[in-house]
Amino acid sequence: ETEAIFTQVTAINQAADAAHDVLRISMDAKAVVKIGPFARGGKPRLQVHAADHDFAADATVTPVGIFLPTMGELFVYGVISKVTSDCLVDRLAQWWETVRERFAHITTLVINLDNGPENQSRRTQFMQRMVAFVQHTHLTVRLAYYPPYHSKYNPIERCWGILENHW
Repeated sequence: ETEAIFTQVTAINQAADAAHDVLRISMDAKAVVKIGPFARGGKPRLQVHAADHDFAADATVTPVGIFLPTMGELFVYGVISKVTSDCLVDRLAQWWETVRERFAHITTLVINLDNGPENQSRRTQFMQRMVAFVQHTHLTVRLAYYPPYHSKYNPIERCWGILENHW
């Protein structure tokens, strides 16, 4: 069954990438990142004053990202509240408002998602907010979920590893 789902998501992605009026995006939230004077053992070019242990963080932020795989573009939002269904759809709406003129020809969004707790299709709040997003933007939205334990195939996951090298 997992292989059939993965094959279906791959077909959806290929069709989206081939259509001129469809935009495929990949969306996910990363684990909380601590903010503070922490040393990572690297070789900086400048003298950096850092704590020698991971004491309490000055703050925390959760990266929420939207990645456009066919264009290689990444949009990252730093969220200081808990990442919920509302938070994810709010970031989607915020992103769309910034790019909608550029993508005026787009009629359909295909959104690659994992089966995270805040964006499952069984989550009524997530689906209710997505319906409101569709009604507001007049876009068709197709949610393409990767099978459980296969989120590593979601294109945005490759971005997180690169960003972690710089945090």
